[in-house]
Amino acid sequence: MSFRWILFLAAVCLQAQTVCPPVPRYTPCDIAFEIPDAAPGSAVDLHAEFRSPRARTALMNAFWDGGTRWVIRFTPTETGNYDFRLTSRLAAFDGKTGSFTATPNKNPGWVRAANLHHFAHVDETVLTPHLWMGATVPGFPAMSLAAWKQMVDARAAQHFNHLAVTLVDGTAAKDFATPGLLQEAEAKIRYANEHGILVDVAFFGGDNLINRLLPDRASRQKWFSNVISRLAAFDVTWEGIEDWESTANGRALLKEIGEAINHFDPYKHARSSRAKSSSAPLADDGWLRYRSYTTTDTALEAVEQQAFQFPAVNHFDVADGASFRRALWTSAMNGQYPSPVIHNEADAAAMKAWFEVMSGTRHWELEPFFDTDNGRGLAYEGVEYLVYLEQPGQVTVNLEKQKYDFEWINPVNGERFPFKSQRFEAFTDTPPDNSHDWVLHISREGHKASMLRTYKFDSREDQPPLQLQLIESNPDKVPFDIELPSGDFSLSQPVQFRVKLKRETKATKRILFEWTGEVTVDEQSFRVLGTGSQGTFEIPANIALHYPAALHIKLYGLNGLGKLYSVDKNFTLGK
Repeated sequence: MSFRWILFLAAVCLQAQTVCPPVPRYTPCDIAFEIPDAAPGSAVDLHAEFRSPRARTALMNAFWDGGTRWVIRFTPTETGNYDFRLTSRLAAFDGKTGSFTATPNKNPGWVRAANLHHFAHVDETVLTPHLWMGATVPGFPAMSLAAWKQMVDARAAQHFNHLAVTLVDGTAAKDFATPGLLQEAEAKIRYANEHGILVDVAFFGGDNLINRLLPDRASRQKWFSNVISRLAAFDVTWEGIEDWESTANGRALLKEIGEAINHFDPYKHARSSRAKSSSAPLADDGWLRYRSYTTTDTALEAVEQQAFQFPAVNHFDVADGASFRRALWTSAMNGQYPSPVIHNEADAAAMKAWFEVMSGTRHWELEPFFDTDNGRGLAYEGVEYLVYLEQPGQVTVNLEKQKYDFEWINPVNGERFPFKSQRFEAFTDTPPDNSHDWVLHISREGHKASMLRTYKFDSREDQPPLQLQLIESNPDKVPFDIELPSGDFSLSQPVQFRVKLKRETKATKRILFEWTGEVTVDEQSFRVLGTGSQGTFEIPANIALHYPAALHIKLYGLNGLGKLYSVDKNFTLGK
């Protein structure tokens, strides 16, 4: 729950007083002020610096809550007594002090990126694995609180721990700056948090909405300072804007939003941006902490998992039940965490089965695994392997020589078919039937149990830490080249592309390709242009600010053994 204490200007006297009842850790506490002389929505320059029992400080800003009401919202993360001091140009508040007490609870902490491509709850120095399973919820602003609560109750029972929403979409544009819209949003977020669900907040929908509603830096600074100050105390992640690639100056806007988050969110919640395809182009800008996708393109998923740091979350939208399940498991085998649109309860049941399988693994240490025929895999090699067969048939998995436990898992309902523990280096088998896709789970269950008894978040601590592979770009060692495009081109015509394979091996027969393009001088970031060995792509007009432009095209290739290569060429791009 959230606690509130209203302080009236006519009788404000905070010195040496407790202003909130005892508050459980990681629970928002509101300190509200009535300021009759402040114009609605104006800046009152009211702040509170909180000091924790361990003398850590956090500065929180007041936000307007309608009428003459202003609020400072704070969430304690330690147990014990908190002190705070107000600063303001308003003499009635400046220098006033107060205190409150945070009581113990079992909250594992805020979610952070960890182990290169995974997530953890972090509470002080304690890391607890976080298996991100989300759902993307369209129409959040228009959804009634009653309907939201009903959905949260259902999703919490199915193990969902994230709900991705958009704070301002086209239907809410007229009310985007009103306290009412934000009060409704925070009531929904609070209810989800109380049921163990984080809310992943995209500030604006697509179709260039942010530029239409907040056309200048001053208006953006005012809006974001208010909204981030209001929502940061909840258990949220920040997801920028929808379809940043099609938003005018999307990269610069997201840098600006990142600066606002750094300034107004003392909890440093995880952050990304929704994408039409990928937010990996923003990974080097300093503010991003996980990659966001909206795709079912296996090549894009697989290549970028090898090329970029930070965890990946996929907001794919697939309506057909069997196709939904395949998208879920394929993206998982490519190392991504799911946050799809849920069209029906069959989708939710498939997600529930996925969670129950993954939660029984050391998911926070699994990485894509390639030494298998007829399947896509994840592994902590020598300890645990998961292999997904989209098309059932004979599968071979090359293992480190150990005695393993084996089971087939039906991804439709989670039913398991274990069989006798055996010692293998190369394991070959077929699933129980050919009527649908299957998951093969191979693990050393006894060894995993002993690892948990001497728990370490990263059991590779005595080994080199997980790191990205070095991408091979030496032309003599790269087994492919760019055959097309072969000359300059323009925005007005689709561009043909084709790969020239230099040599054919078992590894290159299963190679996955991703094409990217960037006009470096205009700093709009690179864009994903296409995937595959041949086809056509259309260059987005906002890839450059000035034409003709020098376009740098890079081709990545991930071979069947997981080795990543790249080649690049420069072209002139006209309108």
